[in-house]
Amino acid sequence: MKLVYIVQPFMIRQVRVNYLLCTQDTWDKIELACTELGWNKSEIVKQMLHGFFARDLKESQFYAKAGIADAEARGMTEAEYFRTLRDDKEPQLLPYVSGRPVFGQSPIDTIPPLPTDEDLRRKYNTIGLSAYNYVLLRVAQIVHDSSFVQIVSRMLVKHLQDSWETSYRPQIERDQNCRFL
Repeated sequence: MKLVYIVQPFMIRQVRVNYLLCTQDTWDKIELACTELGWNKSEIVKQMLHGFFARDLKESQFYAKAGIADAEARGMTEAEYFRTLRDDKEPQLLPYVSGRPVFGQSPIDTIPPLPTDEDLRRKYNTIGLSAYNYVLLRVAQIVHDSSFVQIVSRMLVKHLQDSWETSYRPQIERDQNCRFL
């Protein structure tokens, strides 16, 4: 059986962020991953966000479950809620029927909101995300009641905390030491 993939124009979403909030350590890791692993800066952030959401779906499914809970609390079907977040530039979600749900501990709750100081702002442009991850990012914005810049920046920090030592650093060291293992 041959699988056929139909690519529709609405599948990729562009998220505009004028800057990311990164400590020098985080930014150094991002730049090192770019120079040593062949990523460009526009692609590395996309890759890191996809990695963040992949880990979340594998471990806790927090943002997917939060989306379902938020839809139910608004009296919306899951599909209606999903389509609204995915397709509407300014989503018109229904008001909560009986209050905002308690979402619980999120994967980025251990990362405090980052200061918006000028010296932590790293110029950026747009991040291309799959429609699914874009919806998860919008759910995160609802859960954390924060800006895309703040949420994306915290997710990058969390992704690097979880993956630097197991994924990025070993590749860099193997290359620098000319070793396969």
